[in-house]
Amino acid sequence: MDWLKTYYDRVALLVLAILLLASSGFLFSQTKVFQSSFAEVEKTIPPGTQFKPAEVTTIEEAIAAVDKPAQWESHEGSLFVSRKYLVQNNALIDPLEDGSITIHPPVPNQWLLDHQLDLLDPNILSADPDGDGFTVLDEFKHKSNPIEAESRPPYWTKLRLKQAEIRRFRLKFAAYVDDSYQINTLDLRQPSQFLKIGDTIAGTRFKLIRFEPKKLVNPNTGAEQDISELTVRNEETQQDVVLVLNRVADSPDSFALFTFLIDNSEFRVKKEQNFTLPVEPEVEYKLIDIKPTEAVITNLKTNERLTIPHLEAKR
Repeated sequence: MDWLKTYYDRVALLVLAILLLASSGFLFSQTKVFQSSFAEVEKTIPPGTQFKPAEVTTIEEAIAAVDKPAQWESHEGSLFVSRKYLVQNNALIDPLEDGSITIHPPVPNQWLLDHQLDLLDPNILSADPDGDGFTVLDEFKHKSNPIEAESRPPYWTKLRLKQAEIRRFRLKFAAYVDDSYQINTLDLRQPSQFLKIGDTIAGTRFKLIRFEPKKLVNPNTGAEQDISELTVRNEETQQDVVLVLNRVADSPDSFALFTFLIDNSEFRVKKEQNFTLPVEPEVEYKLIDIKPTEAVITNLKTNERLTIPHLEAKR
C-alpha cells in the first residue's frame, strides 16, 4: 500500500494506457465490420436488373397533410361554452348525437334546441312560450314555430266535440229497381213506398231529388257492397239528406256541442249547419257528420274535410 501511495501517478497512467489500447482494438474491429456491411452495396449491378418499387404511401400522405392542414370542426354552441350533456344510468349522453335518447318524445332533441327551448324542462311540451294558445307539442305536430306568435297551427285544431246529440232519421232507403226506389218510414205505421225521382214521400215533407249508384270493393275478399246514395230534400227548409242503401241515417236535427280550447267557450251546431270560430270569423265551416267519438266538418273555403276528436280522447 505504501508503494501504491508513493507511485499512484504511475499506476493511473498505466491504467489509462490499458484503456486506450482496449478502445483502439474495439474501433479497429468495428471498422472491419463496417467495411463488410457495404461490401454487398459496392457490387456491380448487372444491366436489366428489376428493382422493387419504393414504398411512397407514407411520403404521399405526409405531403397531402402539409397541403391540407387540419381544420377546426364546428358545432352548435360557443367555443368557450360546452354543449349540454346529460347523465343517465351513469352514462354521459350528448342530446345532439345521432341515435341519442329522445328526452321528450315524440319531439326530437334537436328541434327543441333549434327553437331555443329548455331541453331539461319536464313540462316543456305543454308550455306555450309565445302565448298564442298552442302548446309546444301542438306547434311541433303542425310544423309551426313555438316561439313566434304569428306562426301557429290552424285554429280548428283546438276544436273538440264535447257531446253528440244524435237523432236517427225516420226514413230508410231499402232497395231500388231501375228508376224505382223503396222507402221505409221507420216511425210511421204505413207500408213501404216505391217512388221515383221527383216524388214526395207520403206523410213527410221530403222529396226524392237525386240517385247515385256506388259500389265498395272489399280489398281482402274482392266482394262488392252496394252503397248507392239517394238524396232527399226537405221542401220547407230546402235541406238535403243523403240516404245510403240499407243504412239508417242521422237526422238533420242532430247536434254537436263543441268546446273551443283557446278560450274554453262552448257552442252548439246543428248537422249541415255553417259556423265560424270566434277568433277567425272570416273562415266558415260546415258540420257534415256526427258520431259519439268525433265530428266531421268541412272548411268551405278549401273544401278540406276535418275530423274533430272528442274532448276526452287522447291528443
